[in-house]
Amino acid sequence: MKALVIHGFGSSPEKINWLTGPLKSLNLEIITPTYRDFEDGLHKINELIQSANDNFIVAGHSMGGTIALLAASTLNKVACAISVSGPTDRLAQIRWLLAGEPGSIRRRTYEELMKIDSKQVTEEFLMRTSPINYLRPSLPPILLIHGTNDELVNIQQVESYYEKARSLGNVIELIRIEGMSHTPRGKDIRVIARAIEDFIHKYCINFLIKSF
Repeated sequence: MKALVIHGFGSSPEKINWLTGPLKSLNLEIITPTYRDFEDGLHKINELIQSANDNFIVAGHSMGGTIALLAASTLNKVACAISVSGPTDRLAQIRWLLAGEPGSIRRRTYEELMKIDSKQVTEEFLMRTSPINYLRPSLPPILLIHGTNDELVNIQQVESYYEKARSLGNVIELIRIEGMSHTPRGKDIRVIARAIEDFIHKYCINFLIKSF
């Protein structure tokens, strides 16, 4: 059993030690790929999973969380998926960022995304890479973690994903962390670590036993 841990847009593996830590405590082999943009990240994760003989726990923060959810919906070797602050509807996400006040972090993030390959911010591409459009029954167990004060990803889209996934009979948990912003800090990190460890022991332990 391996764990793929995916950083957010413009971030790096070194900045998500709070996410790799709980997985390392389970003695998993951790893989933390870097990527340039969404398409590059999705391609690398698909390639890593499809070329391996192991099952994977896939976890990600922000854009990395979105990629983790897509992997869970489209690939066979994902044992479970964890998304922290990850958009689930990328078209709604772009519109949310655009609606931010000029100079705000929402608007600045939108402007940064618009600087990348233009085809990656088209309506067709955003819809095609939105996890909510790939929900179906019998997905791997999914853990969503989101802050109530997330300034970049509206928690309502994550709640919609959660409700739709549940209605299809999937195993899914949503942990709302009161006061947490887009990037966890301080006590938020401890809450996340406990949530991840509990989730894996509850839903992925059979895969862990088989891998040892």
